[in-house]
Amino acid sequence: MLPRRRFHPDGHLSIGIKLNHSHGLSCGDLIFIGGQADITGNAEVTCPNDLAAQTDIAMDGVLKVLEGLGADAADLVKLTAFYVLTSEDNEALILKQMAARLGDLQGPGPAVTLVPIETNCFDGLSIEIEGIAMRGQNGERLPRTASWIPDGIVLPRPFSQAVRCGRMIFTSAQTAENPDGSIAEQGSLLRQGDIVIGKLGRLLEGLGADLNDAVKANVFNVEPGEQEDWKQAALSRANHYREPGPAATGISLPRLHRAGLMLRKDVIAMREVDGSRLPRQAVWPTGHWDWPVHLPYRHGLKVGDMVFIGGQVSLDTKGGVIHPGEIAAQTRNAMDNISYVLAEFGLAFEHVVKINTFYGGSKGQQDLLANASVRAGYYKPPGPVSTGIPFPYLAYRDMLIEIDCVAMV
Repeated sequence: MLPRRRFHPDGHLSIGIKLNHSHGLSCGDLIFIGGQADITGNAEVTCPNDLAAQTDIAMDGVLKVLEGLGADAADLVKLTAFYVLTSEDNEALILKQMAARLGDLQGPGPAVTLVPIETNCFDGLSIEIEGIAMRGQNGERLPRTASWIPDGIVLPRPFSQAVRCGRMIFTSAQTAENPDGSIAEQGSLLRQGDIVIGKLGRLLEGLGADLNDAVKANVFNVEPGEQEDWKQAALSRANHYREPGPAATGISLPRLHRAGLMLRKDVIAMREVDGSRLPRQAVWPTGHWDWPVHLPYRHGLKVGDMVFIGGQVSLDTKGGVIHPGEIAAQTRNAMDNISYVLAEFGLAFEHVVKINTFYGGSKGQQDLLANASVRAGYYKPPGPVSTGIPFPYLAYRDMLIEIDCVAMV
């Protein structure tokens, strides 16, 4: 197994129970940073409902973890922020605050994705930010290049629409917004999906890759969490991928930051530095759950030393929910499903470096603790970095949790 370094500063944020998780973890050239937020070591929010102040605090947490692992802001390749949506102006404020904390970087800055949520796990908590950075194993700075398209998402310096470092490529999430601020195909999840995936494809092409190099896809759909509302749009987007496609996570949202926007999507891709395609191994464990329609995505995808596991849920082989409404039981099923995918590669939970948990509910800390305590039992300390985010509902009726992760051999 590749050596790992972990960073968990004393007194850093805590959700109120002991978890076998780290705040930062480096493996190979990659550094993963778990969700950082305005939460003290005593599980208290210091600046309730103050989005600007909390963005600064979360970014300071990201930078502190980077420093603890021998890196800095210039090594970041991706930032993702989950924020409580209160105004259409929230995203401009968040990007401004994040950019100020990053400073004037030498070379391309990170890609960025903003995800609006309705509430968070703590009363008054407005934002949580996670990140990925890359630094050479001997401490050297790694060169990177950026890709831009004229109709891509508008970002302030130093962010990039897409950035490449070695064989890794990260995109900022794209929407159907036009450069003049208008929204193409307002209200159509189906047609906006095709627009967005076209933008992502062109960003990848600018970095010598294409959609068939995607290893992980993340999509946030505006729809009410019913199969019939997302199936056709999912099928249309799927047509852009060759099989085996990437691992994928799809999350339902009540809204994005502007009325008429229906989805936001980003991808991670991998292509060899000499331009050749990288071999990939895809797995689908026998008897594993399936979607109600055929999609090209795989539960697990291994490229080089990296394994990407798409969002795992508590479903059966026909897409029916197992243990409807029971979050602890569904969490165990999702974690067990992750273990089955890992086992197909000869791996186990000790190989996991990053885990994301999206759970349904609006009870705040209660729902987080109900699934976090179950998840913690699957790891021996010190565990991977972790981010947990609540949503009012997920893609299936009565489904309460979706968990994805990244592992490294």
